[in-house]
Amino acid sequence: MQTRALRAYEVKRGFGLHDSGKRRSMLRDTLSVQVLLKNYGKERGLDVQEAFSHIIFYCGQCSIPKPFALTGAELDEHVNRHWNGTPYRHPKGTPLIGES
Repeated sequence: MQTRALRAYEVKRGFGLHDSGKRRSMLRDTLSVQVLLKNYGKERGLDVQEAFSHIIFYCGQCSIPKPFALTGAELDEHVNRHWNGTPYRHPKGTPLIGES
């Protein structure tokens, strides 16, 4: 299964709610990443059809609305639904982030 989608994640503790200014800032940043991510992938030679950005609120207190927010409890289902288990390798053989 090849989805041709790029996804970006930010992890927050999610132990309490944020104030309105911080919520606006987080949503703006998430939307900005989503808008820029598709072009970022294409500039690196990837065949990107869709781009998504999410914030994971690990302890469950979401400060922004779905579909941009995920809780820790929803994480396994989300990963199993959107990841096919095979890390993508750039066509030029560059390592994935975190690999040596």
